[in-house]
Amino acid sequence: MIALRDLALGYAGAAVIEGVSLEVAAGDFVVIGGPNGGGKTTLLRGIAGLLDPLAGSITRGHTRFGYVPQHTTVDLALPLSAIEMVELGASACLPWWKTLVTPRASFHRQALRDCQADAFANKPFPALSGGQRQRVLLARALATAPDCLLLDEPTAGVDRPTQHALATMLGTLHRSSGRAVVLVTHQFAPFRDIAGRFVWVQDGSLRELSAADFNRRHDHPDPSS
Repeated sequence: MIALRDLALGYAGAAVIEGVSLEVAAGDFVVIGGPNGGGKTTLLRGIAGLLDPLAGSITRGHTRFGYVPQHTTVDLALPLSAIEMVELGASACLPWWKTLVTPRASFHRQALRDCQADAFANKPFPALSGGQRQRVLLARALATAPDCLLLDEPTAGVDRPTQHALATMLGTLHRSSGRAVVLVTHQFAPFRDIAGRFVWVQDGSLRELSAADFNRRHDHPDPSS
């Protein structure tokens, strides 16, 4: 589904990560961890096609991605309800003629129900809590019918019970659909028993780890520890 080969990604010609290789198959649930500034979000943006490689290659085949940014990065000045956020994001991924002739309201509602967000579908997005906003952004990604979800810190800025509730919901969606998930996080515990693969990004390089080693590095990000 996704293959990275000796990949370098960065900004303004300066590499943040280099020599990175990784494969993601259909049905994988991959958690990416690492210290701040290590290149996690850069890697995710590269996979999503939001950054062009400085070197190496990314093979995506015909994979359709649903990209979920951190809710804290979304412009809260937009006067949109939760359902309008979903509709806006989903319609942006369709050809212009489908946005005119294809009724999709029921599909958008189903995406909200799948994310346990239907109860506040008509509420203003800026008025929602952090956890509620994250559910809406996930529903927006699901409404594009993706083969792979790319999530950037989906549990950031929310309390611990909400972190575990979001992780449980993602695990349920993953198991029921078989959809691949690639997820960047600083909160490892909620995903410990949900993810199948664990990747550590630090100092511009990538290493796949066992769950135990990932947990140790998560608790002690200094590689000398």
